Amino acid sequence: MRLFLAGPFFNDREVERLDKVKARLESLGLEVYSTSHRNRRINLADPKEKNRRFSLLCEEIRKSDGVFAVLDGKDAGTIWETGYAFAAGKPVLAFCEEGGFFSLMIDQSATYLTGFDSLDDRIFEYLKATDINSTPKYMGHIVDDY
Repeated sequence: MRLFLAGPFFNDREVERLDKVKARLESLGLEVYSTSHRNRRINLADPKEKNRRFSLLCEEIRKSDGVFAVLDGKDAGTIWETGYAFAAGKPVLAFCEEGGFFSLMIDQSATYLTGFDSLDDRIFEYLKATDINSTPKYMGHIVDDY
């Protein structure tokens, strides 16, 4: 199974977290696509480079069996990738090293995993679900102010 790994990589702590997550997912036998591991940084002032990277990321999400989103840091790009994946019918695994729930929309479109101990063979259950809305949801918080 092929996972698209989404997550911020703008500082040393974020890079270390993505390295650790990627290694753990690969140890489970998953093929992991991570733009931070496979592509050089781009010049964000160059519209052609930005367009190519955007198109590549959208294509990689569509080709993947699911998206594993590292949500620590609440990176806007990662959050967008989870929404794109959900709209494309892909299962989304929302991972936080610490904490958990922070958005009604992600809560309803993803399965939450908290802490590195949660990265185990259960991931395959979530990815193999035929109805992405039937996957187990994080139930740690009830939010009633929406």
